[in-house]
Amino acid sequence: MTKAREEEIYDLRTLEHNIREGAIDPKDYQAYLKTLPNSESNAEYVEIYEEPASTTETTQPESSLTFRPAEPRS
Repeated sequence: MTKAREEEIYDLRTLEHNIREGAIDPKDYQAYLKTLPNSESNAEYVEIYEEPASTTETTQPESSLTFRPAEPRS
């Protein structure tokens, strides 16, 4: 099977459907997962926190999420 075909058949958006319909054997999927490289070193960790609601009336949502880079792990 070509790499493009593997990526298509094991696409997370359709994976459960394909397993349910018998297009994918769960054992084949587990074998495919074992062939994938570990990309943990490429991950960037971020902290997520919710800002308190503003005390003045605005057309903005009452609260919003703010993202900032996390401190490096040691």
